[in-house]
Parts: sequence; C-alpha cells; structure tokens
Amino acid sequence: MTLNVHIINHTHWDREWFLTHVYTNALIPGLIDRLEQLVADNPSFQYLLDGQTLVIEDLLQTEPEYRGRVEKLVGNGNLLVGPYYCQPDWQMTCGEALVRNLLYGLRDAASLGAANGVGWLVDTFGHISQTPQIHRLFGIEAVYVWRGVPLLQPYFHWRSPDGSRVLAINLFGGYRNLYGVTHVPDVAVQRLEGEARRLRPYYPTPDIPLFDGYDLEDNPEDPGRFFRGQTELPSDLHLIDSTPARFAGFAATLHDLPALTGELNSGKYGATFPGVYSARTYLKVMAHDCEHVLYRLAEPIAALAALRGRPYPAERFERWSRALLQNSVHDCLCGVSIDLVHEKMEYTYRQVFDGLLEELREGLAHLLGDFASGLYAVSTNPFAYRGRLRAGGQLYTVETEGVGVWPVREGVEVVREEKPVADFRWQNDHYSAAVGADGTVQLGPARLGALRLRREQGDTYSEEPGEMLGWCRPHQMVLEQHSRHHAVLRLACEGEFGDIRVAATVRLTFDDSPLIRWSIDLDSTGVDFRLEMIFETGQSGEILAGMPFDIVRRPVCDTDLLPRDLPPDLAAVLLGQREIGEVRTFPFHEFVAVADGRRTSAVLARGLHSYQA
Repeated sequence: MTLNVHIINHTHWDREWFLTHVYTNALIPGLIDRLEQLVADNPSFQYLLDGQTLVIEDLLQTEPEYRGRVEKLVGNGNLLVGPYYCQPDWQMTCGEALVRNLLYGLRDAASLGAANGVGWLVDTFGHISQTPQIHRLFGIEAVYVWRGVPLLQPYFHWRSPDGSRVLAINLFGGYRNLYGVTHVPDVAVQRLEGEARRLRPYYPTPDIPLFDGYDLEDNPEDPGRFFRGQTELPSDLHLIDSTPARFAGFAATLHDLPALTGELNSGKYGATFPGVYSARTYLKVMAHDCEHVLYRLAEPIAALAALRGRPYPAERFERWSRALLQNSVHDCLCGVSIDLVHEKMEYTYRQVFDGLLEELREGLAHLLGDFASGLYAVSTNPFAYRGRLRAGGQLYTVETEGVGVWPVREGVEVVREEKPVADFRWQNDHYSAAVGADGTVQLGPARLGALRLRREQGDTYSEEPGEMLGWCRPHQMVLEQHSRHHAVLRLACEGEFGDIRVAATVRLTFDDSPLIRWSIDLDSTGVDFRLEMIFETGQSGEILAGMPFDIVRRPVCDTDLLPRDLPPDLAAVLLGQREIGEVRTFPFHEFVAVADGRRTSAVLARGLHSYQA
C-alpha cells in the first residue's frame, strides 16, 4: 500500500529561552534571506513561522527594510504567519490576554498579506478547556496540538464546555521528526522511510504528516525538492508538499473520529511539566498584577472617562498588552529560561505597571473632575458589591450596584497598635475562628495556613519532593490594627534547617465577611527546598479549580500514565519527555475549592498557579 507522506516545513521560535530576544532577533534576517533563496529555487515552497507574528514584529523593529520582502513572501503564500501574536503559556496567561493574542496576531498577519487560519499549539505545556471556543470565535476550525492529550490518536474532535468544536491534529510523534533530513543525504531516504513507517500503525489511513523544523531553526531546507531528486526513493512512498491548513483539510474529511471535551493536561504521552506552575512565582504574581490593572481597571476606567470626553488611549493600551504577551511566552512565564531573560521580564513588568498606575490616575482625575467633594468608589465590576476597604486610617463600607461611580459613607477609625498576643479569636455571622500558637487558623475541623518546609530535588520543569524538613512557626504574634468591624494580626514566622532559612511575615485580616485574608512577605536563603501553605479544610468532595473562562473539575491525582519503560514500537514513536508515576500538581487561576454539594471551601490566590489536593 502506498504511504502518502505530507511534509510540513516550519520553525519553532523560542524567542527567549536560552537566549534573550536581542540575540534571537539577530537570527531572523538570515532566516528570511534563506527562505527567499528556497523560494527562488522552488516557487511553490511554503514555510510556517511557528504560528506567530511576533517574529516579524521583532525583525521589522531593527530591520524595517525587510517589510517589502516579507510581504512578498506572505502575499505569494510562501511564508505562513499567524494566527497568534506569540506563543504564550495558555494555562497561566489570563483569558483576556489569550483573546488579544489572536486578535493582534490575525490583524498583524492580514497587514502582511494573509493570515494562517489554523491553530498551532505544538509545544504548549497543556491546554485549557476553552481553547476550541476561543479559536472558533476567530473562525479557526482546526488546531495542531502536542502535550496534554490523553489519547494516542492522531485526530480527534475537541470540544469546549459550550459545545464549540475544532478538529485537533495530535503530534504525539513530535513536531521535528524530519528536521535536518537533507543535511546527511546518505541516510535521508532511510530516515524518511523509517519515520513514516514507524507512525503508520497509529494512523487510520496511509496519510502520515512529517514535520521538518526545529527550535530557532534559521537555516531551513526544502525536503520535498531534495527527495524528488532521489532515485532510490521507495516506490510506495508518495511525497506531498503540505501546510498545516492543507493537511487539516484532508483530516477534516475523515469520519468517526474520537471526541474529547475540556482541558488537556495529561502527561501520559508528552510531558506537561507541572513544576512550571510554581517556578519563579514572583514573575507570575507580577504578571497577574499587570494583567489585572490593565484589563480589569485601567481599560474600563478609560472607557468611562471617554464617555465624559477624554480620548481613549487605545494605542497605549495595545502597547502594554503586547509587552505583557511577550512576557507570557511559554518559556518566559513558565520560568524555565536563563536568568537574564527573567531579569528583563521583571523590568518590563515594572515599566508596564508604573505606566498603568499613571494612566489610572489620569483616567480617574478626568472621570471625577467635576464631582462634588466627597468620598466615592469607582467600580469596574459588573456585579453588585458590598464590603469594607481600608484607606487613610479609616475603614469604609463600600456598596456598589455594578460598573460606575458610587458614594461612600463615612468610615470608622482604625486603631493602630502593636499589642503582643498569645492567641486570638474572631467571630462573625459566617464563622468562629481561633489563631493558636502555631499560627494556624482553626475553623471547627479546619486547620488553615500552616507553612511547611520540605526538600525539593526537581528543576524548573519538574517536581521531585523530598523529605519534610519541618514547619515555619511564629515566634511573635501581634495585633497590628483593629476597628469594630475588622482586625489585622501580624505573625513573625521563622524556620531554620541546616543551610536553609525562611522568614515569613504573615498578616491575617478578619472582618465581617465570609473571607479570611492572608498576606505573606517571604525572605529566604538556601537552595533545593520548597515552602508549602497547607489548608486542611476537614471537608471531602470534588475539586474545582478556576481556569481562564471556566471552572474545571479534577481528580486529586492523575495516575493514568505510562510506565518508565515502554514497548520498543511505542518508545520509537514517543519523544522521551513524559510524566511517570503520578501527577498531583495542577494549575489554577484565582481559586481552587473542594465542594460536597452542601458546602464549599475555597482558597483564593492572586498570581499563584500551583496546587495539590
């Protein structure tokens, strides 16, 4: 039987991983020069630029004279760009930024001449449940994926919870199985045949896609043209020069494909790297703060101010949004790049955050400029809110009925003192709590907020928890401030174990709401350890986690994994990186909860993304 080998040429552009973009940008002109040479030799040659347009943006910022050349390549269909602006980590980037990523990418690609209309998520460390719906919002009906898929199937229908569906093409054999095949011509045909025949048992038809591309590939080749000149090519191998869209068109004609609904974060056939959820946590907190201020505060307040005559600063907002997306590229936000990359990210976050605060001040000044003197709360939340906020030595009761400006009543005085206490109790209409000498909050059977220290032998990608070292206990507990509606307790905690020292300043805020708030400042020295915050809820039930545009249900532990040693035929197909044993660490956005149908206990966290249950 004839094997139809569909060859797709591409590069995977890790903009900032083992180099900063200053160095990787220097590779782009040579890449474009080489593509022009390949097209001159073969006008039908086509090449995917990793599904993103940021590579071209980087090029044109330093080499603007390349624009006409890029437009010619794109316009003639030789260079395929988009649909994304960049390749972010989809599990830790906020939902609004993921939408903007497609918005900017498709717009940029159209400005260059044409946009690739197929999704390309071939090195994303797991996929959120709303990926199909987000793609369908932009008219995209097919997505290439790797990692996270729990099936060893090359094609499946992937649905979001709302029913939106895309055709998914699963690259369980990797996205670089034909990389550099012409560089060693003596074995090129043997390698082509070996790759195709190795994959054949897993495909429902004799149509096999092979991918010629690699990370930061700046010297691409034309394998189709090369093999057409080889006389020893087996007669049962039929080569087809293809593209992601062309091969997806073929796959769309297939029937009786399996279906998956929801998120894809299984490490069974490709590693999803649970360690990245907590690697360089400070960067994830900075990302959250910038995204929150931009999308939840600055843009809505600017829209309100525009209703009162202030020009809406759309270009400024887009510039900040693109800067945040550049930091959300998967290697960057996952925290697995070199130190220099992450230091640059810190600088970008600070620059964006400072600019956003200034924009907020200007927007609020215009919005409230002609209001009568008094106290006001500006709400960008479409839902009604009632709560208490501290400002200027007062505790204010704030009530809003959605987006807008709302008057605030006079506050009550906050008494500030430094009163040492041995223990502390607080009761309101929702709970009765006690803080003991160990610093934990006890709520009936629940014991909340313990700080546990243990060894960690993993790296930024993967976890390998070691022995428990002990607990970070308070040596001092102080009532810092209070009013008749609230109290703030400060705990000075320390833990020292050999060369590891952890100091934590913990502030607990109690008020008349159902929430107990922790604020923690950490200072630590030492290596190869992890600090975990433990919430023993004393409750059973299912685990619910917030994710972009969804609340997902998950097991406590994923054990549906393959053993370390595989049968030879499967080992020859799968890349080496897989999760083994069990996975207990999962991502979340904003909250993770346990619910039994009668009661829900939830931990809400800003900028943290890693939990175990």
